[in-house]
Amino acid sequence: MDIIELIRRAGLEQWVVQDKTYPGALPPGLRSSYCYTRDTGHSIIVVLENEYQPGEAVDQYLAPAAVKTVIKSGYTVKDGLVWCRIPFHPLTGLEEDLDDMEF
Repeated sequence: MDIIELIRRAGLEQWVVQDKTYPGALPPGLRSSYCYTRDTGHSIIVVLENEYQPGEAVDQYLAPAAVKTVIKSGYTVKDGLVWCRIPFHPLTGLEEDLDDMEF
């Protein structure tokens, strides 16, 4: 799946800034899920594995996470999607270290 389709599936069209690139080298498994969002900066669109309920649509669990958070947390790539366990609070969203955010 290409990044445009992934952005659409995640509902991020209005938040993504086009034509940004990550300033460092991304691991090969993360490159196809990279985007830059207005509020989180350099991000990877991930499936929140710890929130996902089998049988439900994966799209409901897609979220942009800071590149550093994804790398720190560990991830797997399944069916072209990056799966990652990042703490999530239903009211405040992903619980990431502010130091992981890169703009």
